[in-house]
Amino acid sequence: MRIGNNSQGIWQLLSRMNGGKANTNTAFAGARRSGAGGRNTLEDLLTGHYKNSHGVEGMVITKGSNRKRIMPVSDEMKQFVYNDVKDAFYKYNGMSGDNEAEQKRYSAAINNYLKTIKKEDRSATSWTLGQMKVNFANKVASAVKEKVPGWTYGKPIPSDVLDEIFADEGITSTVSGEAKGLDMKI
Repeated sequence: MRIGNNSQGIWQLLSRMNGGKANTNTAFAGARRSGAGGRNTLEDLLTGHYKNSHGVEGMVITKGSNRKRIMPVSDEMKQFVYNDVKDAFYKYNGMSGDNEAEQKRYSAAINNYLKTIKKEDRSATSWTLGQMKVNFANKVASAVKEKVPGWTYGKPIPSDVLDEIFADEGITSTVSGEAKGLDMKI
């Protein structure tokens, strides 16, 4: 194993990363891209345009943020969240499942939707969608427990029971708890 002068290779690598420029004291060519995925670039950090890991700006959840408020949500997103809860009960008996592709698809859809919302409302809209999902799941779980005494999350649920529950307008028409007042007709 040779330890010799490896710095020459490192300088060549840095030069290539810098677009072939010999001066490696300047920022890398790729570091100035504002659309660099979920990474915050130096420019983002200096201007206060922080993004979450999915590249969505405005997702501030620090103390004092105004994120715990109900926001209007499109009917398509309501349907999307409802379908996700429904799938979780049919496929995984009320559990979230372990299908990474499904989880990524759900997160991508939510984050793509959030990018269409005003930056100041994105965090609150994300919170609202989360509350909708929890409230749907709680309503369905309560209905399952009424029809199948002793049922707990993860235990099998007869599909005819789920069919009956998801056909019930009481499940799809309102949301209880903190998200009370959301129009959840599906």
